[in-house]
Amino acid sequence: MAIAVTLIVVIGQMLVRRQRAREEAERTGQPLEPPRSPEEQARDRQTAVVWGCLVVAVPVVLALLYWFTRA
Repeated sequence: MAIAVTLIVVIGQMLVRRQRAREEAERTGQPLEPPRSPEEQARDRQTAVVWGCLVVAVPVVLALLYWFTRA
């Protein structure tokens, strides 16, 4: 229960800080985040591919393990 409450409080604080940063950026006319370099964009794409594969692979492996252990 304490973990859930802590998680809710931390996420709430994060959202409030993000909203304040967005409002400050709008007020000053600056972009919220600086433009990302091509190297950072390439790294982001690679990370997205890795996470995408994990999202697909983990359930497939679990389903296969279940299927093999039930047979």
